[in-house]
Amino acid sequence: MPELPEVETVKNTLKNLIINKKIVSVDIYREKTILNDIRTFKDALINSTILDISRVGKYLIFHLDNDYVMIAHLRMEGKFFYKEEISPITKHDLVLFTFSDSTSLTYNDTRRFGILKVLSKNNYLNEDPLNKVGPDPFMMKDASRLIKEFKNKNIPIKSALLDQSIMSGLGNIYVDEVLFDTKVHPLTPAKDISKAKLEEILLSSKKILKQAIKQGGSTIKSYHPAEGISGEFQINLKVYGHKDGKCARCHHHLRKIFVNGRGTTYCPNCQKNISAPLVIGLTGPIGSGKSTASEYFLKKGFKVIDADKIVNELYSSKEVIDNLKRIIPTLKVSDNKVDKSFLRNYLVDNPAKKARLEKYIHSLVIAHIEEAVNKAKKEDKLLLEVPLLFESHLDDLTDFTIYINVDKKNQLKHLSYRGDDIIKMLKINKSFDTKNNMKKATYVIDNNSDVAYLNNELDKIISDKVRLH
Repeated sequence: MPELPEVETVKNTLKNLIINKKIVSVDIYREKTILNDIRTFKDALINSTILDISRVGKYLIFHLDNDYVMIAHLRMEGKFFYKEEISPITKHDLVLFTFSDSTSLTYNDTRRFGILKVLSKNNYLNEDPLNKVGPDPFMMKDASRLIKEFKNKNIPIKSALLDQSIMSGLGNIYVDEVLFDTKVHPLTPAKDISKAKLEEILLSSKKILKQAIKQGGSTIKSYHPAEGISGEFQINLKVYGHKDGKCARCHHHLRKIFVNGRGTTYCPNCQKNISAPLVIGLTGPIGSGKSTASEYFLKKGFKVIDADKIVNELYSSKEVIDNLKRIIPTLKVSDNKVDKSFLRNYLVDNPAKKARLEKYIHSLVIAHIEEAVNKAKKEDKLLLEVPLLFESHLDDLTDFTIYINVDKKNQLKHLSYRGDDIIKMLKINKSFDTKNNMKKATYVIDNNSDVAYLNNELDKIISDKVRLH
């Protein structure tokens, strides 16, 4: 958890407390924390004096008055506690350094991932593990190193920035913040980030880290930079820890995903993946003309992903049918397909069952659509026709959205062409949030004329917003 600002804060705090103190004893309560032979470690430290403390990436370097330095990496939750009086050892105290004036320094680590190691003073930067640590942002005049290292990397930019051998100091928190600040989607392949954008990322890294250091780092959950000290930068975090919040720039809801196992929060509206295919979201109430609009996009070379068609396919799946029967024991099935007429009538009269069924079906539809978008190639063009586009947050996957609106008269006319029970259809669609969805959409088309008018309105959007290729 401790990243460069937190480690810098620890360094500065300890420099005010233990410089010029002589170590008279070292007690080790967990030998695996020490990467040296225990005897070697103790011999290097006992009777030595701490002359200075520096930092390399996220490593602390304790400079001694003999031939050694001691390095420390705090990993997830490592901390150093300075004590002026003798105090009981706790279960998370792993190493105790006692000074000649009876004060002490304890290395405490709840998760026990941190490490301590003594290295040769004359060669420690060339020894493992420091020889694998890249320069931190403050050591880099420009982004030439990032440009060189990232040019052939197809991994997400989030993962590339977490690679401490390329550029050190940025961890999960500050990578999320930097990517948000520079409007870069965390899944964008590193090789696709432009030189100009990498320069921007470097400048943003310096800016954010500098401000975080000034405020003592970030105190997140159980981590504090030092005993009695809390970092204050967390109040300035824009995305990390705000997965249920809204974007500080555009007020769109933030989204949390996992990038190579690392929790990642970003704004789907501000941070677009430049390497993803063009994706347009289409929505609107029942009978609004979404199918007609989809036909337009098919002719323009788009692949249409229709949520209703996905539902129909699911209703033919034995596994889905079996699960639906658990929700609705009286469910009727004909020719290994759900009887949609029966289902529609049943759901109108049973809103609680309708909510349960929708929760189950919608999760399957969302997974299907997300998989289809993720598998698409950069040169593809996709249209997502989804009635509950915003409710399902599938608008997160789109570059922009189109809402097809319709007045009551034309809605009834469109529905009459289907031959379904119009009253039942309208009741099913009663919960559709027209007002809020129209506000969220990038474009709204009032489809109260003919097909030519609808196509003309779509032409305007395409020529205004989309570069077809």
